Amino acid sequence: MHSKIPPRNRLAKVLPEEWRKTLTDSGVPRRKYTAVCRATIVGGRVIEQLIIEEGWIIALSKSHLGGIFEQRIDFDPRQIVTLDVLQVI
Repeated sequence: MHSKIPPRNRLAKVLPEEWRKTLTDSGVPRRKYTAVCRATIVGGRVIEQLIIEEGWIIALSKSHLGGIFEQRIDFDPRQIVTLDVLQVI
């Protein structure tokens, strides 16, 4: 089940269900959370500060933790190979 309204970044992308389950298995709450993660994408690209808010990928760095903004998410979330939780806010 996905959020009905994307948070803060209108260009946000939905995190695939398998990774949402991984987050909850790691101790992240199901609702009202912001998580900073390290993600590896197909092809070896590593994103050090992937910001996930309530099941949506909203940013690629911590500089967008506050306020409303627009940032293009330049990869397909289905291409995530690994996802490590660094911090839950």
